[in-house]
Amino acid sequence: MNVEYKDFIGVFSGVYPDGFCEHLITEFERSQSLGVGVDRQKGEGALKHVKNDYQICSNGKNVNFEPFKGENTIDVFFNGLQECFKAYTNEFSCLQNIDIRCNNIKMQKTSSGGGYHVWHGEQGNGDHANRGLVYMLYLNTLPSEANGETEFLYQQRRINPVGNTMVLWPAAFTHTHRGNPVYGDHTKYIVTGWFYHE
Repeated sequence: MNVEYKDFIGVFSGVYPDGFCEHLITEFERSQSLGVGVDRQKGEGALKHVKNDYQICSNGKNVNFEPFKGENTIDVFFNGLQECFKAYTNEFSCLQNIDIRCNNIKMQKTSSGGGYHVWHGEQGNGDHANRGLVYMLYLNTLPSEANGETEFLYQQRRINPVGNTMVLWPAAFTHTHRGNPVYGDHTKYIVTGWFYHE
């Protein structure tokens, strides 16, 4: 696994074994065909901002994914995420003294023209107030002309979707970001979620 840190954004490449991200895409498509998940316009009520997006949310227990090479798919996912989190907290050691955990996944499929294009942070009122970190795994690579980057406002930085790349960053307003639209005949697949302060 290769790691790069800049502006408190950790980018981890080569996190999972070969074929795992493709397996997640296959399982996403199979689950969607069975009626699992929801269109994000309906699910999040963000009618003006989200289009051509479909998502499946889970606490890691309520999805029925086929095993990956004999291993539980959700276990493989969280083990890889935990390795990234461990490396991130080694880099930013103050996090080692904070009780922060993750047990959630949100798989998203974004088609041409889709994405959440509004600048936003991941902390807010209510249930969002105790979000500490955000994670996002790109499941597939998009060519540069397809766009679809994750863009950070104050860091003036764009991260291109590259398969098997995990990104971790603070959930606060300091890392306001957006998903830029996907262009052409392309589809972007990600898994995302949050580490919560307990």
